Amino acid sequence: MIPRVVPPLTGATVLVTRPLPQAQALAEQIIARGGEAIVFPTIAIEPAAASAPEPHDWVIFVSVHAVEHGAALISHWQSTRIAAIGKATASALAAAKLTVDVIPDAPFTSEALLAHPGFQPTAGQRVLIVRGSGGRDTLRETLTARDVHVGMLDVYRRVRPNVAPDQIAALETRWSEEGIDAVTATSFETYANLIELLTPRGRELLARTPLLAPTQRIIDAARESGWDSQALVTGSAEDAALVGTLARWRARARDR
Repeated sequence: MIPRVVPPLTGATVLVTRPLPQAQALAEQIIARGGEAIVFPTIAIEPAAASAPEPHDWVIFVSVHAVEHGAALISHWQSTRIAAIGKATASALAAAKLTVDVIPDAPFTSEALLAHPGFQPTAGQRVLIVRGSGGRDTLRETLTARDVHVGMLDVYRRVRPNVAPDQIAALETRWSEEGIDAVTATSFETYANLIELLTPRGRELLARTPLLAPTQRIIDAARESGWDSQALVTGSAEDAALVGTLARWRARARDR
């Protein structure tokens, strides 16, 4: 008798907090592997007013949203080299008909890009960072210390969405009565906004629920805020890394 194949995320419920449409795309990946996904974005993306800058030697796109709101502003540049932080960002640039010269290795962070041998701007060169307002300053600070001229182009902003109290109550009741196995925290901001949206009851539930995060830095920040459960560090915010880490975690739990 041929054994029945059980999808790797069967029985797993995941609270997906990343912004739309990425949240829906991740949810579809979870469902395709037999899991249940509760889409509850804790960040909304709004465009920011930005004008086209002067050409630079390098342009760094830090996210898919940076491409969505900023690609058109540099699409006519001829000799500029482009770096994309993450495969999804690179795919978005390809869809926008822009050639990507450098993609850092996983975990697809600013630090990984700075260490990449293909991305080593020399003193005096000009680098433009296309990002959302309030992003990390690691790239700017490190490149400036190397005497590189760095420009910042903020093309979107991240805001905490307005969620009706009855939606929050429904989520917390579902969480309390049926359980949630893991919560995504693809940035510390998504986690912090979730804390702000939940009631004290929901915060207690969150503190006891495993977090799925791309970096240990996010986990450490969550622990400092009072979270105390199992950490699932994926090494990347890409969907494949998130669902792969979930699948391996569930497999280990079944084998015990």
